[in-house]
Amino acid sequence: MIYYFTGTGNSKYIAKIISGVTSDGIKNIVDITRDGKEISLNDEESVIVVSPVYYGGIPQSVVEFLKILKVENRYSAVILQCGGSTANSIKTVEKYFTPDAIFGLVAVDNFCPMFPIDGEEKQNKKLDRLYTNTLAVAEKIKAKEKGDFDDVKGRFAKLATAFTYPLYSFGRRTGGFSVSDDCISCGLCAKNCAVKAIEIVDGKPKWTKDKCDKCLMCLSRCPKGAISTGKSVKNGRYVNGRVEF
Repeated sequence: MIYYFTGTGNSKYIAKIISGVTSDGIKNIVDITRDGKEISLNDEESVIVVSPVYYGGIPQSVVEFLKILKVENRYSAVILQCGGSTANSIKTVEKYFTPDAIFGLVAVDNFCPMFPIDGEEKQNKKLDRLYTNTLAVAEKIKAKEKGDFDDVKGRFAKLATAFTYPLYSFGRRTGGFSVSDDCISCGLCAKNCAVKAIEIVDGKPKWTKDKCDKCLMCLSRCPKGAISTGKSVKNGRYVNGRVEF
């Protein structure tokens, strides 16, 4: 089974490509951590986890998932997808289990509160490259190869995670989100929030929890671009158009 967590589609895109090669099913981690569905695995079924890299580590929902995941006596792999480098994020995974194989893949950076989003042409080039690289990863997983195959950790990987992942707790704060008058009260943000941090109050989203995963799904998938945080208005928004939500 392939378990993925995604805010803007990159991890789901990877999961679907791998599934096409290995014939493994795919499940959204949020179905388990938010909606309370059980982890159900057949005997000897492989476990593949696809996670984005946040602040040199992994999202909180992935942490909660790994706390209850059991992988004994079965092949396991972790794919870490990032916008630039995976740093030492595997160590944040290994607090909970040690996978047989580790992979790193570069997708399109979606962290618009800080960084400008690539134009469409550049996005497509990166996604084409991601497709090719993911196929290679899928073949290794199908063959149940073991080892650390992550070659996109970047320089000073250990230092990067050691200094930036502790900041994730502050980055998860929801106080920086705002909504403009362009909001049409569709409720999509509340429906999709991975941790149920949003409620619709008087027709507008209201963040009712102090912290979220910071997956940016609410912002990126808003049909009117009404939600913003940081420099997102200036930097643009990103959704992987090659997968359906």
